[in-house]
Amino acid sequence: MGKEAKQMKSLFHEVIEYVRLNHAESIDKAYEYFWDKENPEDYMGGNALKIGFHNFEDWMLYDHKVNEEGETFIDLYIKNKKDLPEDAVQLLNRCRDSVVSLYEVTSVSKDKRVLLKDVLLESEADIREKALTHGLKKGDLFATRILKLDGNDVMSGCVYPYLPTQKKQVLAYISKQFSRYVRNVKKNGTMREYLKDYGDVFNLIWMNFIIEPKEKEE
Repeated sequence: MGKEAKQMKSLFHEVIEYVRLNHAESIDKAYEYFWDKENPEDYMGGNALKIGFHNFEDWMLYDHKVNEEGETFIDLYIKNKKDLPEDAVQLLNRCRDSVVSLYEVTSVSKDKRVLLKDVLLESEADIREKALTHGLKKGDLFATRILKLDGNDVMSGCVYPYLPTQKKQVLAYISKQFSRYVRNVKKNGTMREYLKDYGDVFNLIWMNFIIEPKEKEE
C-alpha cells in the first residue's frame, strides 16, 4: 500500500470519528435515506450486512449532502480541522470528487491484475492490489468507487455486487433515473454529475435484488 493510500485510509477513519462525535443526528437521517427507510437487518446478515454498512459510510462521507450549501462531511471536516496538513486537505478534496460507478471485469491476469470497464462513464481502471482483486473473474459486475492514489487505480472499499445476468436490469434502472434527473433536476446534467448527486442508486438496486430475488433473470 502506497503513501497516499495509507494516508487516505487513516483520514477516512478520522472523518468517520469526527461525524460520530459532532453529527450523530445527521448520521441517523442519512442512514434512513440510504436504506430508503428499510431496516437492512430484516433481509440481510453476515458478510452482506458488513458490506452494506461500509457502503453506507463510504457514501455518507463522499457523496451525502449535509446542508443546503451542498457540503459533504469531508467539507465540514476540512473546515473545522484547523491543523489539518495541506497534503491531507488536497487528498481529501481530490477523493471527495470521485463517484461510484458500475464496473465489469474484462480480464484477470495471472498476477491478479484486474482490468475493469466503467460501463456508465466509458473509461477503464487497472486494479493491481491483490487484496482487493482476490476472487474476481472475467464478467463479474459490481459498483464501486475508484480512487487515484499514488498514481494507481484503487478501490475505495465499497462494493455493490450484482450477477452478470442482472446487467440489463441495472442499466435500465439507472437510465430511467438519469432521464428523470435531466428532466427534473439538471437539464444539461451529465451521467457523472448524476452519479455524484445520486450515488445511493446502486444501493437501492442492490437492496431490491436481495429483497425480491428473481430466479429467472435475463
